[in-house]
Amino acid sequence: MTDWWSRLGDPQLPALIGEAQQGSASIIAARAQVFAARAALAGADSATLPQVGLTAGVYRGVNASAPLGTGMNAGLQASWALDLWGQNASSVRQASAQAAAAQAGWHEARVLMAAETARLYLGWRSCLAQKAVIDSDRTSRTVTAQSAADTERAGLLAPATAALARAGQADAEARLAQQNRQCEQQFKAIVALVGADEPRMRERLGTAAVLPDPAVAGSALKVSAVPMDVIRQRPDVARAQQELVAAAEGVGVARAALWPSLSLSGNVLRNRFTTGGESTTFNTWSIGPLSLNLPLIGRGGLNASAEASAARYESAALGYANVLRRAIAEVEQSLVALDALRTQLSASQQAVAGYTRSFEATEARYRVGLANLNELEEARRLKLNADSGAVALQLDHLNTWIALYVALGGGFDPQIAPEPVRKDS
Repeated sequence: MTDWWSRLGDPQLPALIGEAQQGSASIIAARAQVFAARAALAGADSATLPQVGLTAGVYRGVNASAPLGTGMNAGLQASWALDLWGQNASSVRQASAQAAAAQAGWHEARVLMAAETARLYLGWRSCLAQKAVIDSDRTSRTVTAQSAADTERAGLLAPATAALARAGQADAEARLAQQNRQCEQQFKAIVALVGADEPRMRERLGTAAVLPDPAVAGSALKVSAVPMDVIRQRPDVARAQQELVAAAEGVGVARAALWPSLSLSGNVLRNRFTTGGESTTFNTWSIGPLSLNLPLIGRGGLNASAEASAARYESAALGYANVLRRAIAEVEQSLVALDALRTQLSASQQAVAGYTRSFEATEARYRVGLANLNELEEARRLKLNADSGAVALQLDHLNTWIALYVALGGGFDPQIAPEPVRKDS
């Protein structure tokens, strides 16, 4: 589903989604969390290994066996915290789960931004389609009003009837102005979301009042049930699952802190001592001490930390269950809506065809004097409502497919990771 947007047949949509994602603060923040979680994982992993550092020192002084002199040393100093109770291993697993959760959160932010951009862009295209419907109605009413005015001047039409035609034209003009305002507001929202230059964006997007075919959107999404494989594709489910794993490992880390810890240190040094113009060089090394640390006073804080970790685990477990239920409900709700929309679309097409034929017939009869203006206005109103409803239904159908796309995870792949920040970026 990673190329699902391009399958809708509008080349501008994938490009707009990419630009909106690049400038999204939520995606950048989620990306930063991924790298922060990776750093934490690297730190936890290194803590399981012996730590080796370079040490150097200079001193001057006297002692019982040597006169005043200057000493220098340099070498390696090592330490190793022995993982007796699995605390370090639990810390690594906890950090790994947190990194995976951050990864899923990054993808979720990308999916939500893509869906927001698509809804806004398709809503604008739908607004232009509605504007075209209203403009066509206005043109028709203008012709009728002019005809009525000519007939009124000839004394063949009552002034009240001619006033009705003029009122219909004025009403259409007002609706067109309102629709144009709505389209302009939606376009400016697109410009703000993408962060592009408005004149260039107008030239780039044009004014085509065309929406993608909902059948094309559905050709890439075939879901007849909600198996666990479908649910696992959702980044929010993956994130909740990894947060549960991290909380479970956090319990192990907190409980291990209640037990004794064992550490071993050592060093290898090259020493040089200078006194009275003479220098002496020698090597020293040591292993130890082997230190055992068991907290005796202040264990209340450690016990409280363990209890807090257990409470966080219970909260994560409940949150994971809620995310699963919500995920299943969102997929099923989208499927139910799509099933109903298929019936609505078929009925809407029949209604548009029927009301169009009725209006054309009524208009022909009106021109030869076999229908009055009230009949023509009623036929025109029914056709306008049918045309407008068909456009709104098409947008509703597309938005429902987008909702299903989001509910299915938007092509979530835990192996796809954000690229590291380049030095020239």
